[in-house]
Amino acid sequence: MILSVVMLLLIYIIADNIDFTEVFAPSDISSAGKAYQNYMSGNEYVNVTLNNVHYTGYDCYHHGNIYASYYYSLSGNSCTLILLENKNGRLPEELDNYHITARLVKSDKLTDTVIDMLAKDLSWTSDGLKSITSSVIIDETAYRYHLYLYLAIALGIILLIISSYLISNLIYILIPAVHPACIYFRRLSKEKKTIAHVNKELYTGIIIKSGNIMLTEHYIVCASLFNIDIIPINKIIWAYEHSTWQHFLWFKIKLNYTLSILYGHRIHIDSPRNTKEDIDTIINYLKSYYPNIIFDYTLENKIAAKKRADTITKQNKLKKKIQTKRDRKPF
Repeated sequence: MILSVVMLLLIYIIADNIDFTEVFAPSDISSAGKAYQNYMSGNEYVNVTLNNVHYTGYDCYHHGNIYASYYYSLSGNSCTLILLENKNGRLPEELDNYHITARLVKSDKLTDTVIDMLAKDLSWTSDGLKSITSSVIIDETAYRYHLYLYLAIALGIILLIISSYLISNLIYILIPAVHPACIYFRRLSKEKKTIAHVNKELYTGIIIKSGNIMLTEHYIVCASLFNIDIIPINKIIWAYEHSTWQHFLWFKIKLNYTLSILYGHRIHIDSPRNTKEDIDTIINYLKSYYPNIIFDYTLENKIAAKKRADTITKQNKLKKKIQTKRDRKPF
């Protein structure tokens, strides 16, 4: 629940700093000269048709290749700089009826450098050109539609997952009986009021608590961050310690220890973040009080455990058939 709320807050912060509505539905402005006015009105993303704009002679390079070029637009006594995508370096010296979708951004040190060089080309002073040049530039390269689209889709998917997780956990808190752990345990135990019995033993009769594994007289309960597992001890066929290396790239970082339990035909991995001592404590207790359980991992034990599991399955199927016949009513 806490992780879900934290993730929701992060999504809110991201969405609050990026106005996706404006990104996907930019405002229309009539000319480049209206850029500053629209920026001050809070419109950051715009559609504009450029007319009578001129190439400054300066480009932006990345790894030796041109990716954008600076243009300028004169309107009365005002000059507006425009940074246009120019990946092939083939934009003409003058543009008319040229439609773009761009982002309005404040000028930076690079823009000041362009103004200084442009002023020299025009035989003008830098201060004189800066005095009539808008502090807001129209930057086509800053409008990354696909990036925003992928980000919006990713945030939407994450939001759906987290919301469903949050709602389901709220339901589990209000109605614990519908939690998957409780449903699965009732199927496994096939007894009445078993969850109440588990709760009673957890409150009054925990024999061993090792790591996040709790062992009572009749149950093993493991409460991990995302899951709860409840195993009746009388259903356990085979139990052993299993260790795996945690890797980072090609390097072995540390050993992870898990308690592997076979009941029926299922291998259950219990609490994979416990220490070796935690697992050993549980296994040693089971060895002392439940000698019918098969312990340790060997090929012989694996074969023996499978045979026992098959026998139990056949017995359960036979009992089910007998019960079905008893429950049948004559016409």
